[in-house]
Amino acid sequence: MYKILIFKLFFLFLISLKLYAYDFSFQKDNISIDIDFDYGKVKEIKFDIDINGQRNFGLINYHNDEIYIILNTDKISFNNFKKIFPKPQKNKKLTKKINFNWEISEMTISDNYSLFSNKLNFIYDKGFESLIFHDNKKEFELSILPQLEGSKQIYLFSKNAGQFFYAQKISKNMIGGALIGKGSFRKFDDFDLNVKVKDFSIDKNSKFYNLLFTSRMLDIFSVLQNNQDEFNYLEVPVFKKGKIYNFDHAIMLGGTVAFSFKGEANPSEKTASVNGTYGPLYLFEQNFKNIPFLSELFGKNVEESLLAADFKVKKNGNKTDFTFNPLSILTPGKTRNFFDIWE
Repeated sequence: MYKILIFKLFFLFLISLKLYAYDFSFQKDNISIDIDFDYGKVKEIKFDIDINGQRNFGLINYHNDEIYIILNTDKISFNNFKKIFPKPQKNKKLTKKINFNWEISEMTISDNYSLFSNKLNFIYDKGFESLIFHDNKKEFELSILPQLEGSKQIYLFSKNAGQFFYAQKISKNMIGGALIGKGSFRKFDDFDLNVKVKDFSIDKNSKFYNLLFTSRMLDIFSVLQNNQDEFNYLEVPVFKKGKIYNFDHAIMLGGTVAFSFKGEANPSEKTASVNGTYGPLYLFEQNFKNIPFLSELFGKNVEESLLAADFKVKKNGNKTDFTFNPLSILTPGKTRNFFDIWE
């Protein structure tokens, strides 16, 4: 609905450029448009659109070399926001610089979480230049800014990592956590991003929770405190190309357990494939790996853990299959390649 009405707005705008050379007003149903001309050229467009009871209004100002677009929205869901979010690439025919500013009173992420007083600034000059987005409490921040050498850096921060992954349709099983990400941006469908999350938990109703619970049976501290669902750290190097997200040598730590995994995901198609391994005595090994003799038994990281087991997760639509190799826990990690065992 949002996308259709936005297209209607710009269609009327294009038609008006050809037919009118004087001030023009248009009103129909929940749409109001006013166009001011100056010597036969558009000077300003004001618009007011009501979508499902939510007001969207703003203006477009034309200058010699620049266009300023200012949009205000009462309330919008993140899904609808993504549908109309501008993602232009190089356009040599566009001779004017575009400054796009969008203020959103409330952006709903889920039934229980929203971002308030959001501001988006987007600059386009024959190609994408920069982007800054944040809410007034800085619960979420995203910026893509040019660097001195000509490349662009992407920075991401969220006080609620679980809601971020839910909004991106990556996972609905993470709860809480502070997220930070940095990387290199080339295009909206081509970038690298190293994501780190601290202090989060896993939904006890998730399909793979039993794996997490079982893997931490030897973690005496988490068992005594009944917090096997809580984790300290997650790091995922993400590489996006087109609709596909690839991640390699990601790691997740919780108590004495470490998970390491790689794979790919396509959120738009609801598909994912993950190969991984976990070491249930990771912290124990880390504490004793520098002792002579014991260091010969313990590897350098979870991929070379003395005690480790392999798993595989495959998602297709709403169906998720999980495979666990119990025999792998008996095989010293230094004698096998965990990431290739399933290939």
